[in-house]
Amino acid sequence: MKTMTHVVPAVWMRGGTSKCWVFERDSLDVPGYTLDETLLRLYGSPDPRQIDGVGGGTSTTSKAIILSPSSDPDVDVEYTFAQVGIDEGRVDWGSNCGNCSAVVAPYALDQGWVRAQPGETLVRTRNTNTGQLILQRVSTPDGRWDPQLDTHIPGVPFPGTAVGLGFVDPAGRTTGSLLPTGNPVDVLEVQGVEVEATLLDAGAPLVIISPATAGLAGIPFGNWQLEVLPELERLDAIRRAGAVAMGLAPSPESAARAVPKLAIAGPLDASADPSEEAAVQIMMLSMGNPHPALAITGSVGLTIAAGTPDSVVFRALAAPAGQDLKIRTPAGIVSTWRRTLEGSDVVGSTRTARVLARATLPIPSRGSDAAHSPSAPKENIMPTPPEPELDDVAALPRHVQLPDPPRHSRRSVLSAVGLFAALGLSTTIFGGSLLNPPATTEDGDFAGETIELTIPLAEGGGTDTWARFIGSEMVHFIPGTPGFAPTNESGGEGITGSNHFATSARDNGTELLVSTASTVVPWVLGRDAVKYSFDELTPILVNGTGGVIYGRTGAGMNGLSDLVDRDKPLVFGGISATGLDLTTLVAFDLLEAETTATFGFEGRGPVNLALQRGEVDIDYTTTSSYASAVKGIVEEDKATVLMSFGQLDAQGNVARDPNFPDVPTVVEAYKEIHGTEPAGEKLEAYKTLLGLTYTYQKGLWAPAGTPAKAVELLRESAHKMSEDTAFNDKADTILGGYPISADAQLPQRVAEAYTVTDSTRQYVQRLLHDTYDITVE
Repeated sequence: MKTMTHVVPAVWMRGGTSKCWVFERDSLDVPGYTLDETLLRLYGSPDPRQIDGVGGGTSTTSKAIILSPSSDPDVDVEYTFAQVGIDEGRVDWGSNCGNCSAVVAPYALDQGWVRAQPGETLVRTRNTNTGQLILQRVSTPDGRWDPQLDTHIPGVPFPGTAVGLGFVDPAGRTTGSLLPTGNPVDVLEVQGVEVEATLLDAGAPLVIISPATAGLAGIPFGNWQLEVLPELERLDAIRRAGAVAMGLAPSPESAARAVPKLAIAGPLDASADPSEEAAVQIMMLSMGNPHPALAITGSVGLTIAAGTPDSVVFRALAAPAGQDLKIRTPAGIVSTWRRTLEGSDVVGSTRTARVLARATLPIPSRGSDAAHSPSAPKENIMPTPPEPELDDVAALPRHVQLPDPPRHSRRSVLSAVGLFAALGLSTTIFGGSLLNPPATTEDGDFAGETIELTIPLAEGGGTDTWARFIGSEMVHFIPGTPGFAPTNESGGEGITGSNHFATSARDNGTELLVSTASTVVPWVLGRDAVKYSFDELTPILVNGTGGVIYGRTGAGMNGLSDLVDRDKPLVFGGISATGLDLTTLVAFDLLEAETTATFGFEGRGPVNLALQRGEVDIDYTTTSSYASAVKGIVEEDKATVLMSFGQLDAQGNVARDPNFPDVPTVVEAYKEIHGTEPAGEKLEAYKTLLGLTYTYQKGLWAPAGTPAKAVELLRESAHKMSEDTAFNDKADTILGGYPISADAQLPQRVAEAYTVTDSTRQYVQRLLHDTYDITVE
């Protein structure tokens, strides 16, 4: 009997700051599977990377919307939200997702379930998880549905179609009461300590705490996403205690991961822009991690909390809340509103949506793989909506059954072997790779394997470009030509993905970590959030870069002597003192340059523009950006190149950068300014940071415990690549002329460069604290 493969039609859509697969309700009725099992198998769960499914490996990209036309004459579309587990084999049906809710109206209009009206179309939707009625408004000029991608929201780099969401009477949809305990603030006992929290149910159940409770008191809002990482386990304990107090779970251990949500709300700090007119700053957690913007169901509850006297949000407000509220989030300002319409309390916001892809998703027949473990749920627990009326609906195609390819019979296999033997190829068949493929990476052959690269920064940046280029080229030099699978796991300035790699990467030679200055500097500083250590990782290859420090001629910067004996200090424009900027700050201190600094720029490009406008006086650039950002203004005499950072040579001394052979190094600049050679802790700290952030700025690392044979093979392959003429021709623009290092002496050189003394750490921490008022924790 032939096994069959079912195909599930789906549409992949972005809703707000989330991505979800959209399914029509009856398309998920797969024989042999429960609904939970269907979603888990389609998404590739449980697996942290969801590598064998369509899940995105993060809480904001492992979501589903399941919908159908409604039989209720007052409702157009019924939909159910599912949060599909990633490393757990479970599906959470306990709440709604406001961001993903924004896809419902566009989908319904696409399918013709709702007829467009002149000017604007109202789509009446009901979420079955909560029973919440949500009015969705979209623009339909001339009564035509022609979605325009013309609206931006915080947390999304590209525009989408605006969808107005109005939650009707959202209070108590899950627990039956806005304040399930009857109190605006409750005291929870968590791990033997009493903490205050507002427990509120509107849009979604919320546990709202203050920055002090979250361990973020006194920390600038821009650093919350990073500094909260060491607190996540404790914060989840608070959230779970809140679930019990709200009656959502009988015990903390049984609380769902997505219900309730946790928010941290505090007064605006000094870094807030007054022109944005925000009233409060809030960061939410999603499935245990910092949310990039704000969950819309959460924003509904937070808006109502702002009008609830003595709640945590109410206490944090800069001014009493009116009908409109502006919330400062990590991604920017989110605006919400609250109105009374026809006797109902309606709370809303605007999201955007966009179709990303239309697809058919094959799901193997039951029993054809081992995905259905005993731990998978055995019953559907999705809220059951009213039976839809489908008589006049043009539905998507239902299941398509595709027969599996016919199996080879034993006779056909043996016949093939006999044919090869007759041709004199039996040794290849029986002794080689066809019937006896390599089982591990320790046999000198990676055939059948995949090199998985963890890139701990966002897609599209310099590190991501470098990593994808190196990885895609390197696999062609590895025996067996393995596959290549890069994965971006951004967050916390690269700390989140690096931490995850350190705790979960397989040590068989197939998983490698990408490092860059952004991940090295926090380790150098000994930050509490850092759980990885380069002492415990094995280098496969490293690659450097270079850079120069330049000054604005309008600020009197014509040469090195202009760094000292100034009437007023030079202003340096920085991104973060605890990132790549740190090497420049140490250089200034070594040189005894008279500088001050302003941080918070979004990149070196904005700093360069600020320098050209006269807002800052001194800046640096890496080699790859020199031609586009600095060379032109130097030729126009608007800026002067003062010095290069230099490169560490084989003896650990600072040598001239081959890309700037005529430019003195920082060490040479010291001698020119002061007439003596530099020495002491400042010089040692500078050389340490130079090695880590420039000479060995980027690298590939294997986990501790990776077999020596696999490490040796990978390193030898990288070395062959570094000497390949065709590779170097292609690599010139991306690597900037700095060679790949992967020779036999690499481990010793890297070990020396990555040895950070207590003296250096203490000096850097003092510098940041005493000069820039930054305390490293």
